[in-house]
Amino acid sequence: MKFSVVVANYNNGKYLPALIESVQKQTYANWELIIADDCSTDNSLEIIASFLNDERIRLVSHKQNQGAGAAFRTATENATGELIGLLGADDALPPNAIAEMVNAHLAYPQASFIYSTHFECDSELQVIDEKGFFGQAIPEGKSQIHQIYATNFATFKKQAYLKTSGFNPKLKRAVDQDLFLKLEEVGQVVFVDKPLYYYRRHSAGISQEGNSEKARMFHIMAMYDAYQRRKKIGFINLSKDEMRYYLRYYCLYQAEHNLPEGILKRLSYLLKDLYFIPTDIKRKEFWQVLGKILRFYQGQTIIKKGHIIP
Repeated sequence: MKFSVVVANYNNGKYLPALIESVQKQTYANWELIIADDCSTDNSLEIIASFLNDERIRLVSHKQNQGAGAAFRTATENATGELIGLLGADDALPPNAIAEMVNAHLAYPQASFIYSTHFECDSELQVIDEKGFFGQAIPEGKSQIHQIYATNFATFKKQAYLKTSGFNPKLKRAVDQDLFLKLEEVGQVVFVDKPLYYYRRHSAGISQEGNSEKARMFHIMAMYDAYQRRKKIGFINLSKDEMRYYLRYYCLYQAEHNLPEGILKRLSYLLKDLYFIPTDIKRKEFWQVLGKILRFYQGQTIIKKGHIIP
C-alpha cells in the first residue's frame, strides 16, 4: 500500500532538509513525498531540487501565490498513494510514523481519517513535550466541530478524500481542520494514541499569539461551512446558539482588528453581530469596539485634512 506525504511550502527553506530527511528515514519503504511550492521567494526551490535525485520525491510549483489551502489541494491532487498524510513544511516525522499509520488503516478499512498525538518541539526540533494538549479520541456523540480533538499526524484514505470537496483553496489557515470536518462526515474516525509527528514551535509559527488568532478566524469559517453542510445531511452538529456564539466572536474580531478595511465594511461586521446576538447591543464590548472604529477613522480624517497623508 502506497503512502503519500503531502506538504504545502512557502518560504520554509531552512526547515525543509529536516522534513525531507525524516521522510527518507521511514521504516516503511513504499512512500512518496509531494511538495507543492506556493511561489517561495527564499531558497526553498534550490533545497528541494537537491533532493530530487530520490525518485520518490516530487515538486509541484504554483505560478502564483495562492495560499495554504490551494497548495495542499495541489499536492493531494498529485498524490498517487492510497493513503495520504499531512506534514507541515516546518515539521518532521519520527521513523515509525508511516508504518504505524499504514497498519492502522489496514486494521480499520472503514476509517476515512486516522490521527495520532505528536511530540512538541522547540525551534531546533528538540522534543520538549511528548504529548501536548492536542491529540485525543473524540468522545461518543461529539465531533471535531465541538472541539479540536484531531491534529497531527493526520492521515486519510484518498478514496475518502474524493468523496469530499477536498481542501478549500480559499482558506489561508485552518485548512487541515476544514478537511478533518469533511472527512469525519464520510467515514469512521480513528485515534492512534502514539506520538507520530514532530511539531515545531517557532516565532513565525501558527501557534504564536497573533497567528493563532488569525487561524481561529479561518477555523470559524470552516466550522460555519460544516454547520451548513451538516444541517442538510443530519450529521453531528453545533446547535444554532453555539454557532451564533462563534459568529459573534468572528464579527467582533473582524470589526476591531481589520483596520485597513473601510469603515462601512467594519461597521457591517458589528451589524452582523447584532443579527446573530441582538442582546449584544447591551454589552460593553460591543460599544468599545464601535468606539475604537469611530476613533480610528476620525483620526484618519484629521490626518488627511492636515495633508500628512497625500
